[in-house]
Amino acid sequence: MKFVYRLAFASLILFTACKKEKSWDVDVKEQNVKLAIHDISQDFFNDSIPLVTLRKNYPFFFDTNSDEIWEAQRRDKKEINIYTKSRKIFGNFDQLNNSLVPVFQRYQYYFPEYKIPTVYTYSSGLQNLNYPVMFSQQSGLLFIAMDAYLGTKEKLYDSIGVDRYLRANMELDRLPSQTVDAIANDIVTFSPRNQLFIDHILYEGKKLILQDALLADTPDEYKLGYSPEQIQWCIDNEGQIWNFFVEQNYVFSSDVSLKKRFLDLAPFSKFNNEIEQNSPGRIGAWVGLQIIRQYLRENPKVELKTLLEDMDAQKIFKDSKYKPALEGKSGTVYTTKTINGKDYHFVK
Repeated sequence: MKFVYRLAFASLILFTACKKEKSWDVDVKEQNVKLAIHDISQDFFNDSIPLVTLRKNYPFFFDTNSDEIWEAQRRDKKEINIYTKSRKIFGNFDQLNNSLVPVFQRYQYYFPEYKIPTVYTYSSGLQNLNYPVMFSQQSGLLFIAMDAYLGTKEKLYDSIGVDRYLRANMELDRLPSQTVDAIANDIVTFSPRNQLFIDHILYEGKKLILQDALLADTPDEYKLGYSPEQIQWCIDNEGQIWNFFVEQNYVFSSDVSLKKRFLDLAPFSKFNNEIEQNSPGRIGAWVGLQIIRQYLRENPKVELKTLLEDMDAQKIFKDSKYKPALEGKSGTVYTTKTINGKDYHFVK
């Protein structure tokens, strides 16, 4: 009996040890990806190129404004200054190409039936700062607003009152994460009939798990637009956050205000208590990511595409067995690396 007991105990230890983080370490050397990058604004601000030629070359870029309005914009000194600053950051696009090719190698690995997009950069005149990357798998196009990556301390952002909590993403090294976010917005399946809070947080979690899959050696801070302090706050308070959702009967609620309070871009999440201003915005998205990671630990054979297309949030939640302790470590195992004097969190 002692032998049977010990064997069972050893098996339990082995079973528990096997529930580790899903590995996204895949060999993409055979994925031959060459990106075509076109700078629309370089042509737009070149007044030697006729507007009729621009309309022909970039029909998707022009709306119904008159030619007079477009010609005035092409000569607007403020617009030209914004573009000049943007192009200085992006240079000859070598850094952009080098940061996006690995993303699309992994994209091609996991979704071989999808085509690699053509990349178009442009200056938005500081109009598209919140969502600077747009992607359409169907049309095969990826658009990047270069003026959204001028740096957190850029005075142009001061001049139009860009909130500090939004500026974490306004560095060029955050662009790959925002590119994957744009891809996720296009390819991760969501049904408008699924309007429970758990539906929304797991939808956000699935979009974020795509970043785990497509981004190698990228900290969670970049994936969520957080600072190291905000990620650490989430880790330290995961159990308390989830307990709050459970006690308030939010998990299976259809209350539409919950999305605004816990999933929309904001300086902090709206707990309506004394802790909320210590929290980052979109805390529900971070919780959704932890549930999806736990689900994959429990169900390691589930393929990425299958997960992204699975709209049964309640089944995913049940099969994740997600129940973080009120006190203790997050289910996700992190290691830290120092970047510019701060410790960033990387999933092991």
